[in-house]
Formats: sequence, C-alpha cells, structure tokens
Amino acid sequence: MSSMSGVRPTKGYLMDLKRRISFIERGTEFLKLKRDHLAKELSTSLEVLRGRRKLLLQNLRDAYGALTAAYLSLGPTEVKSQVRAVKKRLELEVLPRSVMGVRYPYVKFLSKPQVGAELDVTLSHAAKKVQEILEELIQTAEFEARVERIADELGKTNRKVNALENTIIPSYKQVIKFIEDKLDEESLEELVRVKLIGGALARRRA
Repeated sequence: MSSMSGVRPTKGYLMDLKRRISFIERGTEFLKLKRDHLAKELSTSLEVLRGRRKLLLQNLRDAYGALTAAYLSLGPTEVKSQVRAVKKRLELEVLPRSVMGVRYPYVKFLSKPQVGAELDVTLSHAAKKVQEILEELIQTAEFEARVERIADELGKTNRKVNALENTIIPSYKQVIKFIEDKLDEESLEELVRVKLIGGALARRRA
C-alpha cells in the first residue's frame, strides 16, 4: 500500500481504511500478548529441561554402575538367562497435546516391563534403574519436542508482529494521511470557490 496510485481519496474509503487499521492494531496487540506469554513459557520450559537433562545424566551413570555390578557379580551368561524373567514390554502411545495453541506429542505409557521377584537382587536393582532411565529418556524427548515447538511458534509470532508494526501498519497510516491531506485540500479548494462565487454574486447585486 506504499504506492498511492489507484488510491480513492474519498471519505468512504478513508473510513474503511480506519476500520481496517483499528482491526489490525487490535490483532497486533493480541499477537504481542501471545508472544510475551510464549517467551515466558519458553524460558520456564528451558529451565526445566536443563534440570531434567542434568538429572538424566546422573541417573544414567547410576544405571550403568548398577548394570556393571550385576555383570561382575553374575557373569554375562547368567545375566542373559535371568533377563528372561522380565515380563511384558514397554508399550507406548503418542497423543497430541497443546500449550497456548502449540501442539506437541505427549507419550502415554500403556504397559511397562515387570521385573520378576526371581531375579538376583543385584540384577533386579539394575533392571529397575534401566527401566527408570528409559522412561526418563522418553519423557525428556517429549519435553524437548515441546520446547522446540514453542520456540518455533515464538519465532513465527515475533516475525508477524515485526511485519505488522514495521511494514503493514505504517503503510496503512501513510495511505490514510494521503487521503486526509487530499480531502483537506479539496475542502479548502471548495471553500475558496464558494467564497469567490459569493463575492462575485455580491458584486453583481451591488
């Protein structure tokens, strides 16, 4: 709308443009509010994610230590033999969730492996640690996807706000000013014309 060619300098068109820019400005304020909320949500989520990753690394070390202890205590053959006592499998379902309109995958656990009581105490402890790690890995991956989606939506929203504030709204305001100036110019010309006609009629009557 930066070019004025084809712009109709009429009061009707001016009112229409003012209604449009009012709607755009309200939409921009909503997007800015959304952007601020997304930024806050992203900041909080990143802090949580850092904590989860730190805890996950510590638990990975613990699980590796427990598994190493089981192998050293029982030997690889016995460990493989006893592992058959673990019942069920880890079954998952990926469902959609959303935060502030941003969709991300949510992992629902349908079934988890059950560690049998017949396992050696050392191996049972290691198996439980490994199972916990698997669950934590899945939940951390889910949270990472959530953070990525929020960050992506924040970037899109910020680009929209910048385009509206720096390009679209100024463009509308420029056209509105152009029409207002034209209408003022036409009003002034009309006033001058009326005065000239009035002066001419007065002179004739005299």
